[in-house]
Amino acid sequence: MRISLFGRYLLKMSSPKPKPENKKCQSLPSSGFGSVMVGVLFDDGIVLAINSMGNLIYYLDDHIYCGASSTGFDRESLMEVSTKLENIARNNSNKGVTVAQALDLIVKLYEQVEIAELLLAGEDPSGLHLIALKCPGTSARVNYAALGPGSAASSEYLKSQWRPDMNLKHAEQLARAALLIGSMSKVGVDVCIIFKRSPESATRVEGHDSS
Repeated sequence: MRISLFGRYLLKMSSPKPKPENKKCQSLPSSGFGSVMVGVLFDDGIVLAINSMGNLIYYLDDHIYCGASSTGFDRESLMEVSTKLENIARNNSNKGVTVAQALDLIVKLYEQVEIAELLLAGEDPSGLHLIALKCPGTSARVNYAALGPGSAASSEYLKSQWRPDMNLKHAEQLARAALLIGSMSKVGVDVCIIFKRSPESATRVEGHDSS
């Protein structure tokens, strides 16, 4: 199995602690203006981009990633999702998992969460999927999205600039520009690009930069 930088990060973490029963949990939003996550659908894939101010891109499967807060609850919950998806794939003769399966696991884990924002991006045999999740229990499949405390201006920019026939170059430029608009100053940027599945398909992940 191909493991990304973020996948290796998750695998190094300790096992998630059990969450208390019948108790409301809260996935704390990243502190401060400018903590933004952006997803952009383009012709051949999806660009998932975050600034590193309190956010991470989590590896869930070879072609499924999730942008979320870097707080402990999200780390533990999404690591649990990754582990469960790996078990599903193993029990299914390693035929892979679907974005719908990942979404179902996330929704169940976050059903008691009062505040959380996540961007789920992935590709499976049914196509490309970019899903914006806002707890409790609301999710929508979208062509573009910006989430986080500083995302209002970013969302407006995406709405005015996104086009259905965008190529990778334009989609990545759009995602980076939207992040910059939602940030008070330059911060580190992580970008994950998920391509349509093909015999030569791949997921490209970039680390921090300040562009």
